[in-house]
Amino acid sequence: MGADWSRVRAVNGKEIVVNRPLSFPLSVGKTWSINYTEMHPDSRKRFEQREIKYTVLGYETIELPAGKFKALKIEGEGHWTAELEPNQTVVQTANVTQDGTTMVTQANKTQGELFTGRTYLALWYVPEVKRFVKSIEESYNNHGVRNSRETVELEAYKFSD
Repeated sequence: MGADWSRVRAVNGKEIVVNRPLSFPLSVGKTWSINYTEMHPDSRKRFEQREIKYTVLGYETIELPAGKFKALKIEGEGHWTAELEPNQTVVQTANVTQDGTTMVTQANKTQGELFTGRTYLALWYVPEVKRFVKSIEESYNNHGVRNSRETVELEAYKFSD
C-alpha cells in the first residue's frame, strides 16, 4: 500500500494505483466516491470494476489486540462487476471391457462471463497511528448472498523516532 493507503499493482513493470480508499483530510460527515477498474486482478478475471461511496461516520472507541483506540469509522458501500477470463476444460474418461478400451474426450470452451454484486467496507482510522487499525470487507453476489468477508486487525505497533 502507498503512504495514502492506496492499493498499487505492478502492470508491465509500472506501478499503477488501482484503489485509493481514504480522502484526506478526514472529517466527520465527509463523503467521496471512487471508481476504478483493475485489469487481471487474479488469474481468473479479465477485469474487476468497483464503484464505492465512502462516508466518515464519526469517532468510536475500538479495542484490538494492539490496544484501545479512538478511531474514525468510515463506511463504504458500492457495486462491483467482474468478467471472467475465457477458459477451456477437458474431461477424459476410459471404459475398459474384454473387447477393448473406449476413450471419450470432451472439451468445453467458455467465453468471458460478467458477474455483478455489492460490496461493503468498514475502516477504523486512527490519526495518531496514521493508518486504519481495523478493516472489514464483504462481497455479495447479485442475489444478495455474501460470498466473502475479510477482517484485518492491528495486532501490535511501535512508534519510531
